Amino acid sequence: MKYIIVTFEIDKEGDQYVSQCIELGTFSCGDTETEALENITDATGLYLNTLEDVGECERVLEEKGIQVHSGVAVSHRIQVPLHGNIHSGVLPLPVEVCA
Repeated sequence: MKYIIVTFEIDKEGDQYVSQCIELGTFSCGDTETEALENITDATGLYLNTLEDVGECERVLEEKGIQVHSGVAVSHRIQVPLHGNIHSGVLPLPVEVCA
């Protein structure tokens, strides 16, 4: 299995929680932090699948300096800034990228 490790940031804005994948620039939102995290994970996965469908996934990951890992996903520590709510995410890559 091939996968990437990305960083999700969640901030409260009004009544909503806004979430983003810092490395890929995808955004989503939710009524709770948990929902916002689930939604950004889904949105980022859909973005990666769309990139693969148009043949651009490998190029975009390389351009953004995102390392592709192989094997079993392991936990990674990240440095958390003083503001916001930061989560790391391990996302499997589309099967086609694994070729």
